[in-house]
Amino acid sequence: MLGNVPVLHWHGDEFEIPKGAVRLAKTELCPNQAFSVDTHILALQFHMEADPTVIESWLVGHCAELSNAGIDIPKLREDAKRLRQELPAAGKAACIAWLEQNHL
Repeated sequence: MLGNVPVLHWHGDEFEIPKGAVRLAKTELCPNQAFSVDTHILALQFHMEADPTVIESWLVGHCAELSNAGIDIPKLREDAKRLRQELPAAGKAACIAWLEQNHL
Protein backbone atom coordinates (compact mmCIF):
# COMPACT_ATOMS: atom_id res chain seq x y z
CA MET A 1 0.00 0.00 0.00
CA LEU A 2 2.90 2.36 0.53
CA GLY A 3 4.04 1.71 -3.01
CA ASN A 4 6.75 4.19 -3.85
CA VAL A 5 5.89 6.63 -1.08
CA PRO A 6 9.13 7.14 0.87
CA VAL A 7 8.99 6.65 4.62
CA LEU A 8 11.21 8.15 7.27
CA HIS A 9 13.85 5.95 8.79
CA TRP A 10 17.25 6.48 10.23
CA HIS A 11 18.62 4.07 12.70
CA GLY A 12 21.67 2.09 13.56
CA ASP A 13 19.70 -0.76 15.06
CA GLU A 14 18.96 -3.88 13.08
CA PHE A 15 17.06 -7.03 13.94
CA GLU A 16 16.53 -10.51 12.62
CA ILE A 17 13.04 -11.49 11.60
CA PRO A 18 11.65 -14.04 14.07
CA LYS A 19 11.14 -17.62 12.97
CA GLY A 20 7.76 -17.96 11.28
CA ALA A 21 7.46 -14.24 10.50
CA VAL A 22 6.99 -12.81 7.02
CA ARG A 23 9.19 -9.92 5.83
CA LEU A 24 7.01 -7.09 4.55
CA ALA A 25 9.56 -4.36 3.82
CA LYS A 26 13.28 -3.99 3.26
CA THR A 27 15.81 -1.48 2.02
CA GLU A 28 19.27 -1.90 0.59
CA LEU A 29 20.84 -0.76 3.87
CA CYS A 30 18.44 -2.54 6.22
CA PRO A 31 17.06 -5.83 4.94
CA ASN A 32 14.50 -6.09 7.75
CA GLN A 33 12.25 -3.04 7.94
CA ALA A 34 8.87 -4.66 8.63
CA PHE A 35 7.41 -8.06 9.35
CA SER A 36 4.24 -9.76 10.45
CA VAL A 37 3.56 -12.87 12.49
CA ASP A 38 0.33 -14.62 11.66
CA THR A 39 -2.57 -12.20 11.98
CA HIS A 40 -1.71 -10.65 15.31
CA ILE A 41 1.68 -8.88 14.99
CA LEU A 42 2.72 -6.11 12.62
CA ALA A 43 6.23 -4.77 13.31
CA LEU A 44 7.64 -1.66 11.62
CA GLN A 45 11.06 -0.05 11.90
CA PHE A 46 10.19 3.14 10.06
CA HIS A 47 7.80 6.03 10.47
CA MET A 48 4.62 6.28 8.41
CA GLU A 49 3.23 8.91 10.79
CA ALA A 50 6.05 11.42 10.27
CA ASP A 51 4.59 14.92 10.42
CA PRO A 52 6.83 17.94 9.61
CA THR A 53 6.18 19.54 13.01
CA VAL A 54 7.07 16.32 14.82
CA ILE A 55 10.08 15.65 12.62
CA GLU A 56 11.53 19.05 13.44
CA SER A 57 11.96 18.12 17.09
CA TRP A 58 13.58 14.83 16.02
CA LEU A 59 15.97 16.70 13.72
CA VAL A 60 16.98 19.03 16.52
CA GLY A 61 17.24 16.28 19.12
CA HIS A 62 19.26 13.98 16.88
CA CYS A 63 21.26 16.60 14.99
CA ALA A 64 24.68 15.15 15.92
CA GLU A 65 23.65 11.58 15.10
CA LEU A 66 22.22 12.61 11.74
CA SER A 67 25.21 14.76 10.85
CA ASN A 68 27.63 11.96 11.77
CA ALA A 69 25.68 9.60 9.52
CA GLY A 70 25.90 12.07 6.62
CA ILE A 71 22.15 12.72 6.56
CA ASP A 72 21.11 15.87 4.73
CA ILE A 73 18.95 17.57 7.39
CA PRO A 74 17.60 20.35 5.12
CA LYS A 75 16.56 17.66 2.59
CA LEU A 76 14.74 15.73 5.33
CA ARG A 77 12.84 18.91 6.22
CA GLU A 78 12.00 19.53 2.57
CA ASP A 79 10.85 15.93 2.03
CA ALA A 80 8.71 16.00 5.17
CA LYS A 81 6.94 19.13 3.98
CA ARG A 82 6.48 17.71 0.48
CA LEU A 83 5.05 14.41 1.80
CA ARG A 84 3.04 15.83 4.72
CA GLN A 85 -0.27 14.65 3.22
CA GLU A 86 0.79 11.74 1.02
CA LEU A 87 2.75 9.79 3.66
CA PRO A 88 0.08 9.72 6.40
CA ALA A 89 -2.56 8.74 3.82
CA ALA A 90 -0.37 5.94 2.45
CA GLY A 91 0.49 4.80 5.98
CA LYS A 92 -3.15 4.68 6.98
CA ALA A 93 -4.02 2.75 3.82
CA ALA A 94 -1.20 0.26 4.50
CA CYS A 95 -2.41 -0.35 8.06
CA ILE A 96 -6.03 -0.73 6.97
CA ALA A 97 -5.01 -3.12 4.20
CA TRP A 98 -3.07 -5.29 6.67
CA LEU A 99 -6.02 -5.34 9.07
CA GLU A 100 -8.48 -6.20 6.31
CA GLN A 101 -6.18 -8.85 4.86
CA ASN A 102 -6.13 -10.48 8.26
CA HIS A 103 -9.89 -10.04 8.76
CA LEU A 104 -9.40 -7.77 11.75
